[in-house]
Amino acid sequence: MCVLFKLALSVLALCLLFSNVTAHMDLSPGELVEYHQSLKRDGEALARCLQSPDMREHHARMLVHRDQTLRHVRQLRGINKRDAPAMTKWAALNHEQKLGHSRDPQDIFNFRWSDNPNDNASGCALTPTSIYGPYWREGQLERQDIRDGQDGIYLRLAMQVIDTGTCKPLHGAQVDVWEANAVGAYSGVKTGYLRGWQPTSPHGTVDFDSIFPGHYLGRASHIHVAVRAVKEKRVAHIGQIYFDQWLRNAIEASSYKNNSYELVDNHKDAFIPYDASDMHDPFVRWSKVSNNPHDGVLAWITLGVNTTNYGVEQPPNMKRSLVDWHLG
Repeated sequence: MCVLFKLALSVLALCLLFSNVTAHMDLSPGELVEYHQSLKRDGEALARCLQSPDMREHHARMLVHRDQTLRHVRQLRGINKRDAPAMTKWAALNHEQKLGHSRDPQDIFNFRWSDNPNDNASGCALTPTSIYGPYWREGQLERQDIRDGQDGIYLRLAMQVIDTGTCKPLHGAQVDVWEANAVGAYSGVKTGYLRGWQPTSPHGTVDFDSIFPGHYLGRASHIHVAVRAVKEKRVAHIGQIYFDQWLRNAIEASSYKNNSYELVDNHKDAFIPYDASDMHDPFVRWSKVSNNPHDGVLAWITLGVNTTNYGVEQPPNMKRSLVDWHLG
């Protein structure tokens, strides 16, 4: 009886996971129009913010912080030598940034300042509103290092959260992240690896030490991000971020060979078409820690958050369940 019960749980878990992966982004034509209109509004709002004079100082600070972080990561890993960027549109770009190249924030963050207030820059690096997916868990630990013993290519993920209503960095917001490990598995309640949250700094920044995410059934490599409004439990933003295909290929070809899931290219992922538009680039900017991507990657992205938007879907209560305990 115990064996049959465990088998039933396994079948139920697989059915739940498969249905969530394949079905939960099926939008009606009307919903799809509304969704892309929302993306357009959010993109235009962040574009105006990134072009504002007040943000220039923050851009400069972020560039310094990025270079300092990269040098620090290289030193910690014993690497001291310095290196001498709609979906098809963004996926075709190379988002790699090399030290020694342009230090202009407009190049680093892929936008253009303009004296014309009616000009809205496209290509601002941000993650648009998306879905929680079947692996969301409430009650993650507050921590910077979320690796928890997981093997994989080191990843330092740096994010800056901008309030699109005030065009200022959002201080004190809670940023949650969660991702799959090298073999495409998410942690359950009892394990908790590759999950965590941190509050944003006065400059709206937050950094996580993690590993490059693995792919799994039907999905390209990605990281989930949720932002809670300051001093609130309410989630003001939910999104997913992605990585250049050629970087994924280089990493998956060797370090992630034990991942038995079929490799899904970015252009075949079921969610990236929803997460990309002319104003939304869901791919991170990144730099190798050394000339070898297996030594680690520094990635960064700007998150545009409308803290006054109370229409954002709130997360399901998935802190603890029988299926979670069974899966571990």
